[in-house]
Order: sequence, then structure tokens, then C-alpha cells
Amino acid sequence: MSAAACDLDYDDDSCSSHEFDFAKQVDETYVPATVNTKTTTATKTASALMVAASAKAGMEDIDRERINAILLRESGNSSFMERQRKMDENSNKRILEMKQRLAEKDSNASNQNWRSDMERNVIDPQIEKYRTQRRPLSTSVVIDMDSFFISCHILDQPHLAHIPACVGGTSMISTSNYVARKYGVRAAMPGYLGSTLVKEISEGKETLTFVKSDFKLYKRKSAEVKAILEEYDPKLKMYSLDEAYMDMMPYLEVKMNNTTMAHEAITKHLNTTASNNNLKAHLPLHEAFPDSTIHTDVQNLLNSIRQKVKDITGLSCSAGIASNFLLAKIASDFNKPDGQYFVDPTEQLIQDFVQPLSIRKVNGIGRVMEKTLYGVCGIEKVKDLFDKRAEIQYLFKPATANFLLRASIGYSDCNKHREDSVEDEDDEAIHRKGISHERTFSPISSWSDLCNRLEMITLSLVQDLRERNLMPKTVTLKVKLASFDLLTRAVTRNTAFVFDQNSTQSSSPQDLVDVAVSLLKEAKRDRDKMGKGRFTVRLLGVRCSNFQLHKETQFSLDKFRQKASQPPPILNPYASPKRDVVAANSNEVVATNSTNCLAKTSHPKEEAKDTPPRNLGKISCPMCNRVFPSDQNHALNAHIDSCLNASTVRELCKAETVSADERAKKKQKRTLNDFFTA
Repeated sequence: MSAAACDLDYDDDSCSSHEFDFAKQVDETYVPATVNTKTTTATKTASALMVAASAKAGMEDIDRERINAILLRESGNSSFMERQRKMDENSNKRILEMKQRLAEKDSNASNQNWRSDMERNVIDPQIEKYRTQRRPLSTSVVIDMDSFFISCHILDQPHLAHIPACVGGTSMISTSNYVARKYGVRAAMPGYLGSTLVKEISEGKETLTFVKSDFKLYKRKSAEVKAILEEYDPKLKMYSLDEAYMDMMPYLEVKMNNTTMAHEAITKHLNTTASNNNLKAHLPLHEAFPDSTIHTDVQNLLNSIRQKVKDITGLSCSAGIASNFLLAKIASDFNKPDGQYFVDPTEQLIQDFVQPLSIRKVNGIGRVMEKTLYGVCGIEKVKDLFDKRAEIQYLFKPATANFLLRASIGYSDCNKHREDSVEDEDDEAIHRKGISHERTFSPISSWSDLCNRLEMITLSLVQDLRERNLMPKTVTLKVKLASFDLLTRAVTRNTAFVFDQNSTQSSSPQDLVDVAVSLLKEAKRDRDKMGKGRFTVRLLGVRCSNFQLHKETQFSLDKFRQKASQPPPILNPYASPKRDVVAANSNEVVATNSTNCLAKTSHPKEEAKDTPPRNLGKISCPMCNRVFPSDQNHALNAHIDSCLNASTVRELCKAETVSADERAKKKQKRTLNDFFTA
């Protein structure tokens, strides 16, 4: 999502010999929908262990069987493949467990119609709710730059467009051009494998050309693209250098209601209304114009936007248009390169679009999830997700099951890529989940070399944080070993890093470097204790998240002033002292167990987050804890009078007496005679 990643989180421990035999059986029967069914057992196994290359644009007609055979031959004994096999064994074990659970459910269930009952009573009402929440118009747009990194280099080296070329080196490929993709060369593939593929499949007629990465160039070109797109949607979101999420509705509302208004005037109007958070200057489009007219205009507008990007930057992009970003993201891959695809918002046409798709086309379903769904339920297409919705609801955790349910009908929240908070949505720090830098290199074990690499990565990250004026509290270290084992360590501070040079509380870049190095020491120490050989690293990454908003400093001051001007909080005299004490005026929870406040935060799942107090200026009844605004004293006093009437007090005293008598009886020691006379 983001999206979110919904691949299952499996352990990496290897299985027993019996379980490995079962894994072989699964591999021989598991063939992803993207793979030719005429492949041999060896290439089926390779397909199960590797990322599906045909999922990338430009790789639809590749010779998958031959490519898989080459990959398996060249990397069958590598550390990467050994780790993939271990992960696959655990996947097979989990598939077996889930199939057994399903079989037990079928055999033990008193109601053999549990599937239809679950669909009717639980799942289908939720589906209807999702369908009623669909937007009536397709104005959500995802723009995806075509092979962005290598295309940036083609601007200065045009000959690269006509030969197999990629950005990266023999260790790892960042991206490849469309000529190289015809040979199966793709991102996240070791460069030496790409070279072998091109040489063998072309029968020695061509070789793969490597281009050194240039992130300054990529950032500059990405900024140029963003500047153009922001003219049409000031609130667009770019979660990577080459992908943008836009809502064309506000622009179209102004343009179609003011046909004589120039583009520059519309852009100025959007920027003004965006800062005022008021885009309802006109009637909703679907009330003012026919849907067909709106959809024709949005497609024409998007064509002109893509052409403008190409004219100014020299780079082509593809786009998808739909009623939500999930569908738009899928559609953006349909007419690559330099094309666009429109998905009609009507329910039937949405189902016609999504149901035939391979489940791997859904953003968030990866290799492990694909294999699990096929191995347990025989699911290959999105339509299968819908048909097997009861099994999915029963087998998977609620979050995963709900994600797959939404995917099965092509639904997502139309605002999920545009707002993560209900207030101050214009603050970039709210929307940004985190920012990270990482680098892959030839495996090294020298501690000084590792520290130097980590320092360079961290300082580069500091520069990004400074440019965006972000203040993180949480730092996460990512370490990928030569064995492809992945280690992470994280720490959360009470105070944020501030890299604004104009601030009196500015942090030094070395402060973040020191934190990153200390996390690396912790990871190395833990690994050494496990006795798993040398600490040899092939990737380092640093991520900053849990950003403090700039308003928090002023918020804290306002909170202090408000506390000083308010009377002391009224506490409930009848509340149990073992429970958390809630301060009526600030809603701050005071933990009775002090160890909770000192929880270790060296793991991302244990990150402590500062939650600003809510319900400021409110006070609760000391009898029943009902909350009233602090300025409604008359209503509060009247309510307290009703709570403190004589009958209420008598009932409370009576209940307290009975409760005390019962506790006293429980504490009395019972004899054997009591047992027989009870």
C-alpha cells in the first residue's frame, strides 16, 4: 500500500528432511499464472524461486522457459538462491499447515455450508459497502515514468536507446531499457546474470551495456517532472522519483465550469484554494456534466500533460486513469511505454477489467503471497480471489483478508494516497511515512569500510532531510549480509533530529551518523553471538521516520498555557487505583507500571510514538466519567446533582457493601466439612 506490502512474513528457519520432500512436491505442481505451462520441472522450480520477470512492462513475449533455465544454471548454487530455497521451504510448510486447517474446517464443521453462510453474513455485506463508496467518476491518475533511470542517461547518450543497456553494475541492476527487457534483464537482477542472458539469447550478437548511476541527475529530472504535474494538482504525491499520484477532479471542475480561463489562471486558483483547503467553488462535476463528457475531457487533459512532460524534460511517461488509485496503478502498466489506459467507473466494467488479471498485477501481492494463494486455494486470477473469498477470510489475518477482498473487486479508498490525517493535510511531513537511503555494493567485512559506507549514506540522507525540512524521531538501520539474510535495528528518541541550520536547536549530521553506527554495532554484536560466521555485508540502508511536525513546538507551549489557566483536574473517587488515571483536562494517561515507560525501542515494532493529547478543555463527571466541555459549567453541575441524588448514593453504598462481603467470603479458608455442606 505501501500499498502496502501484504506478503506474508515467514520465518527463515530451514525445514526438516520430510518437509523438504513436501517442498519438492509443491514446487513441481506450483506454476504461476505468468509462466508457460509447458515448462519443465527445472524451470517451474526456478519460477517458484525468482521474481516473475514477465510482470514487468516490455517482458510479455520473452522466452521464459529458456531464461529460467539460464538463471537456474548460473545462480543455482549462489547465496541468493540458497536463501530463496530456505524461504521457499518455509512457504511450503505454511501452505501445508493452511491446507490442513482448511481440511479440518470442512471435516469438523457442523455446518457444511459454512462458506456460503460466511459469504452471506460477513463478506458480501462488506463488499456492498465498498461498492457504495466508489467514486462516480474516473479522475484518479497514476503517472509512471518509462524506465526512468536509464531514460535520463539516454538524453545525453541517445545510442543507449537502441542497444541492451541498464543502470547498475555486475552486482545489481537498478533498471533496464526495453531492448534489454526482451532478453529477460530487469531491475533487482545481478548484473552478471543480465550479461549472460543477453549474450546467450542473442547468440553472441549483442552484449549488455552498463551505465553508472547518477542520483543527482535523477533527482533533478524528477523535480522537473513534479513541477509540471503540480500545475494540475498542487496536492499530488510522489512516493518515488518516477511515480506520481494525482486527482484531476479539482482542475476539471475549474476548467469545465470556466471554459475561457487560461491554464495559468487555473493553476493559480488551485494553489490559492489548496492553501485555504476549499476546493468546492463549483458544482460537483457529475451533477453539472454528463459522465461521458467528463471522461473524454480527463483523457484529453492527461494526453496533453504527458506530452508537456515529454516536450520539457525529454522523458516519456505512461498513465492510468480510474476511479481509485489501485486501479489507476494497474492501468498505468497497460500501455507502456508512452501510453495511457482508462478504466470506466461503472461496476460491471471495473469487474471486466480486474477479474482476468493475474494476481501479481495487484500492487502488494508478491511472489510469496502468489505462491501461497495458489498452493492453498488454487488462486491465479483476481476472479479466483473473489470466488474463494470465504476461504481467504477464514485462513488469513483480518488485515490481509480485507486487503485481498478489496483487491478482488478492484476497490480502494480513493483518498488513501492523498491524506493520512484529517487535519493539516498540506503538511508534507504528515503524508510521508519515512525517507531512506540505501546502497548495494560488493560484499565487504572490514569494519572501517562498513563505517565509511554507512557515514556516506547517512550524510546523503541528512541532506534530503534538510532540503525537505523534516524532523525524524525514529532511525532504522537495514543490513543485508552476503548470505542475503536481512537484519534491521531501530531506535526512537524523545526529541527529534533537527537539521535546519537556522534553528537554535539544530542537530549535527554527525549525531545521526553516530546513531546509525551504534545500530550497526548492535547488529554485528548480535550476529557474532549467534556464531554464524563473518559479518560480511552487501547492502546498507538508513531510514528516518516518525516525523515531528513543526506545529508541535507551538502546540506544547499552548498546552502549557492552557493547563496553567485551568483548575486542577477532577478525579473519580470511585475509580480503581489499579487502573490508569485519566487527567480530565488533558486526557493524558498516567501509566502505573513505570517499566512501560522505559520500553526498549531497538526494534521497529516497538517504536514509541508521541501522541498529542486530545479533548483539551474538557472535564468529566466524578461519578460516571461523562465528559463535558469546560465552558458548560451549568450543564455539568446539573448532571453532577442528578448523579449525587440520595437514591444513587444509596445504590452505590449498597453495591459497595455487597462487593466487600463477597470479597471477604472468598478470603475465608474453607474446611473439608464446608465442601460437603456447600
